[in-house]
Amino acid sequence: MVTIVEITILGSGASLLSPDRVLAGLMIEITGKPLIFDIGPGVLHRLSCSLRDLTLIEHIFLTHFHVDHCSDVPALMQSLWLEGYDKNLNVYGPKHLENAFQGISLIFPYLIPKLPLKLHVISPGYQSKTEDWTVTAFPVEHGDMEAYGFLIEAEGKRVVYSGDTRPCAETIKQAKDADLLIHECSLPDRMKDMAPNHTTPAELGALAAQAEVKTLVLTHLYPELLKELSEALTSIRRSYSGKVIVPRDTQVITI
Repeated sequence: MVTIVEITILGSGASLLSPDRVLAGLMIEITGKPLIFDIGPGVLHRLSCSLRDLTLIEHIFLTHFHVDHCSDVPALMQSLWLEGYDKNLNVYGPKHLENAFQGISLIFPYLIPKLPLKLHVISPGYQSKTEDWTVTAFPVEHGDMEAYGFLIEAEGKRVVYSGDTRPCAETIKQAKDADLLIHECSLPDRMKDMAPNHTTPAELGALAAQAEVKTLVLTHLYPELLKELSEALTSIRRSYSGKVIVPRDTQVITI
């Protein structure tokens, strides 16, 4: 059986809001089974539009604990409970994962007892595997925040999701020859000093070229970058000659 990998960009925006983009979220379906990567504000609604049955979700991977990447977690938990969810919900995240869920249990004490949770604290090189896929966590550079990107492998296909990060060697290593690199591209080159822990178009073009990725997908897009999108794409293409996708929310990419 051929494994079909479908990537849905659930949220491609950033904390400075754009009217047609919610915050960070990504779904990768492998033979019809969804993996969720980040679930920031508004992503649950996008997910309800893109997934026929929320109770199919068994795995949620969180890159880091900034609110724009994880705030819809308790809302999803409540939706799953009300849908009669009866599986183990596996949640993967950095070292403060258990503290985060203790916080959820204090604020929403009725939720945790309703769902069978399995928390997995990730570290560099951590892997989760099934017969259909492997997800490997790798460290990225996002200031003092412990943060990770993820390499997803299925049937010879390689997809890399950066999370939030400035350009770093580990991303280039993990994304080498990837079929798809989904990478943040936060602000225009001229605003680089305003966001030293993020990636600008020129930096991303150089990174994608070094990694020799087949297709580059831009996400974590601030309004200023969207206003100057043509210039941003020109900047990327100075180094990178592959395919570039600026997705809309809920856009599906099949590999």
